[in-house]
Amino acid sequence: MATSGTQTTLGLHEFGTPGEAPAMMKAWAIREDRFGEPLTSFVEEELPIPEIGDEEVLVRVVAAGVNYNGVWAGLGKPVSVLKVHGDDFHIAGSDVAGIVWKVGAKVKSWQPGDEVIAHCHYEDTSHGRRTQSKGDFGSYDPMAAPKSQIWGYETNYGSFAQFCRVQAQQLLNKPAHMPWELASCYALTYFTAYRMLVTRGEISPGEVALIWGGAGGLGSFAVQICRELGVKAIAVVSSDEKGEKCKELGAVGYINRTEFENLPFRWGETPEEGKARFGDMKAMGKKIWEILGERRSPDIVFEHSGEQTFPTSVFLCSKFGRVVICGATSGFNLHFDVRYLWMMQKQIIGSHFANALDCLRGNSLVEAGRIQPFLSKVYSYDKIPQAHQDMFDNKHVGNMACLVMAKNEGLMNSGDLKG
Repeated sequence: MATSGTQTTLGLHEFGTPGEAPAMMKAWAIREDRFGEPLTSFVEEELPIPEIGDEEVLVRVVAAGVNYNGVWAGLGKPVSVLKVHGDDFHIAGSDVAGIVWKVGAKVKSWQPGDEVIAHCHYEDTSHGRRTQSKGDFGSYDPMAAPKSQIWGYETNYGSFAQFCRVQAQQLLNKPAHMPWELASCYALTYFTAYRMLVTRGEISPGEVALIWGGAGGLGSFAVQICRELGVKAIAVVSSDEKGEKCKELGAVGYINRTEFENLPFRWGETPEEGKARFGDMKAMGKKIWEILGERRSPDIVFEHSGEQTFPTSVFLCSKFGRVVICGATSGFNLHFDVRYLWMMQKQIIGSHFANALDCLRGNSLVEAGRIQPFLSKVYSYDKIPQAHQDMFDNKHVGNMACLVMAKNEGLMNSGDLKG
């Protein structure tokens, strides 16, 4: 244990004793005066370890997953997360694999030493209702609470630090067959995809799903979920290499979107450009028929890119079909021909992360080895800003993770960390 003035910190790879936390920790912090791209906004600092409430848990971070909300936090856009939670710094990170270090007075399901991951739904407790991570909600969905938040984005003390603070209901068992870095990378994207398709989209065996970004973090899980539930997934990707990867994951086929250069919607398009876009939309529909071997449209469209793709999603969706959307990476203002919606009686369904029951059910498939994260790259602790910069620059495929307490990849449990 190293000394810093009158405070003490644990060495980055020093194991320490669960139940005994030092006063200070190393963390990658974001502050308002350095909002910008990740290499500027993420700066390592030494900060006090947060106090935990009665129903909270302090987790020693072994590895942390990388998500775009860390980039958003550093940019200060579309909102400043500092204004959301009120602190003058922000520790990003909404995915973690680690060890329970301290538990609040009312926490009964977990104890120091447990190996865990955490989902990022930070539950609103102001309405007086609590849920247990191993319970059932009945007809009540905590996602409907007025102040539900995304941990590590709308709340502080995320996973890019030696310790993070979570609610006990966020914790799930770390899959025992996974090394720490793999366990850390999947919760946010996988549970988002699970809720989109299973809880909100209500997919059924035999249906067809069109998956935008099929080789990305969200899409690669969507393809696997479809495979497990007997749904025919068609992945939309930016290269044949990514398409073949999607087929390996279970897609029945793929569409290389670069073959349809007029497809993205852009504001201010001319009538000629609109006509060309409509032509590519129809051509993409024919490509779907070729893949399926029949004149059939997707029953569900898995949407998260938004502005550029949404007109195509509504157009291609089958009669009485569903477009399920959880985000808008290409823009938030959506334009589409509503006639294809009402005349074909299609649905647009919004979805936002997942509740604890969604996560528990989804994680059981991971623990059983039926869903596998697509981890493309692992970064060391000192490269956490670079990991986010690579995501900002779109230099990633699938999921990425950063080692924190773990010295190297491939370590499986607490015993390996002590070696």
